[in-house]
Amino acid sequence: MNTTNENQDINVEEILNKIQGYFGFVPKIFQVLSEDPHALKVFFDKAEFMMADDALPPLTKEFVSIGAAAALGSPHCLNTHLEVAKEFGASEEQLLLAIIIGASITETTALSKSLRVYHDFKEK
Repeated sequence: MNTTNENQDINVEEILNKIQGYFGFVPKIFQVLSEDPHALKVFFDKAEFMMADDALPPLTKEFVSIGAAAALGSPHCLNTHLEVAKEFGASEEQLLLAIIIGASITETTALSKSLRVYHDFKEK
């Protein structure tokens, strides 16, 4: 695969401008990926597809992102999506609830797995 020729056809500045337009800034992940235009384009195309899909309103997508970032313990993603959701009109109560829901899924998953092991252990 000859990525040098492919990279020449990729307009990194245009992609970064679109990202800036959506987030209000360019998150670090896109800044670093811009060093490899092909990788940037692949990652951006996926994100752009999800953001363009109108099956969920933009603010709902941000709440999902906030919950996922909270569940995964990703402070950079969490901060990014909190900022975007706030720009989309989310209240502090909504932001906090999205975090609590996401974090509770992580807690429930850990408890569910652990209790299954415990239950099987008791059955021995």
